[in-house]
Amino acid sequence: MNIAGLPYWEITFDAQGALVNDGQLPAELPGQNLTDLFLLCHGWNATTASARELYQAMFTLLADQVREHAPGRVVGAAGVFWPAAVFPEDDPASAVTASTGQQLAAAMAPVFAPPQREALTRIGELLDTAPADSGRLREAHGLIRGLVTSPSLDAAEDSGEAAMLTQPTAAVFGHFAGMSRDRDDAQSLGDVFHPLWGGARTVFRLTSYYEMKNRAGVVGRSGLGPLLARLISAGGGPRVHLLGHSFGARLVAFALSGLPGDRRGTASPVKSLTLIQGAFSHFSFAQPMPIDAARSGALAGARSGVDGPLLATFSAADRAVGWWYPTASLLSHSDSEGASDLTYRWGAMGHDGYQQQDATEMILKSPGKPYTFGKGLFHRLNSNAVIADAHQSSFGGAHSDIRHPEVLWAALAAALA
Repeated sequence: MNIAGLPYWEITFDAQGALVNDGQLPAELPGQNLTDLFLLCHGWNATTASARELYQAMFTLLADQVREHAPGRVVGAAGVFWPAAVFPEDDPASAVTASTGQQLAAAMAPVFAPPQREALTRIGELLDTAPADSGRLREAHGLIRGLVTSPSLDAAEDSGEAAMLTQPTAAVFGHFAGMSRDRDDAQSLGDVFHPLWGGARTVFRLTSYYEMKNRAGVVGRSGLGPLLARLISAGGGPRVHLLGHSFGARLVAFALSGLPGDRRGTASPVKSLTLIQGAFSHFSFAQPMPIDAARSGALAGARSGVDGPLLATFSAADRAVGWWYPTASLLSHSDSEGASDLTYRWGAMGHDGYQQQDATEMILKSPGKPYTFGKGLFHRLNSNAVIADAHQSSFGGAHSDIRHPEVLWAALAAALA
């Protein structure tokens, strides 16, 4: 296969990081004589079809940049697929503007194990009927608790899911009812159950968020990292450049922690990392964390897995990481009473980029404009002027407004650094 003249492969992992399909990449790569291989990973809110369409768009932009600015490079591309969910109102192919409970359940079903699908259906029914019954609210909460099964790999990142699973039903559903910008205050006057069921709907949707966040880390560490080490020999092969969007950014970042110890530094196959609106902690690579000198991020030692620049785009128009990420995480903030800004404590990469002392900030530039990226250095890219369409999704804002030549130019510039 190829995209816009670039040889293209597709790699698929299951929820535990096991390789399902290598797309013939290991067999075909040696004969391609590539100088560079770009791997892009989709986020949690994607179907296989929408992820493939994203890869088509992004790699076409990359091919344009290579032809104009790096004609001497022989570049290949690969799309990474992992089990994720897409909600109807966020799917460009859907006419749905607000999902029912049953539609949300159907959207989540393909990425949860069969034993959990009966619970999904029941939760959807409860959300649609919204009975004025505290027992049914507790039932919904109990069923939602059983949906988060993938282990978290970053204890320092956030503990919103733990709080969601353990705190009382009224506290959890009430928290999200109060934090939602979409709540209907007029309709809820005099009806205590209406806002709580609205909060339950948000919690149900965020359950996918929590599960996909944890899953992305597992797939990256157990699946993609080891595959890269096997794929690219220590003595040769193309330079690998990792790109990820949303939780796909978390997946490719955690792939660095899956590289064996002898494949770090100059021996690493990964020569650049580009996190596009990353939906994981902006402290992940910090050593120490700015809010707590006694702790480091889960990936503090993983920077040695990149033999080149590390980039992260950020935009204030991204509601998924600027609003929902800290809102979800703020459920549990017992360690942050001393922090002046709780949203900073629970901030995401796509909201303000790498937060650590050695990170530098730059403006996302037009194609061809030079960057001063440094090997082994962190660069947060202010993308407010480019990733700006906040109307793309009522839930995520500009979170998926990433199909811009400026984004691919930054990734190519990092590859050329």
